[in-house]
Amino acid sequence: EFNLESKSTIGVEFATKSITTDGKVIKAQIWDTAGQERYRAITSAYYRGAVGALLVYDISKRVTFENLERWLQELRDHADANIVIMLVGNKGDLRHLRAVGQDEALAFA
Repeated sequence: EFNLESKSTIGVEFATKSITTDGKVIKAQIWDTAGQERYRAITSAYYRGAVGALLVYDISKRVTFENLERWLQELRDHADANIVIMLVGNKGDLRHLRAVGQDEALAFA
């Protein structure tokens, strides 16, 4: 469920997560870049070297889905050509406010 205390990312936030799979430890670095236009020049530099990206949109705010094309193009412009990209619709607890249908999201993916 959405936490009203959460704040928007300013610039870039960073976290490290280690997981064990098949007896191997995998250490992931997770970079959360700001979505606001004013931080765009800063965040694009962090795409270089990334092996994966999550494109996240708010299912209750259509404009966030409409911005995905721009974010995808930015990844293509600045990230490695082999980057794995996943689409995530967040705020699933707000199903009653859904502005983007699952079929539409699947078609985009």
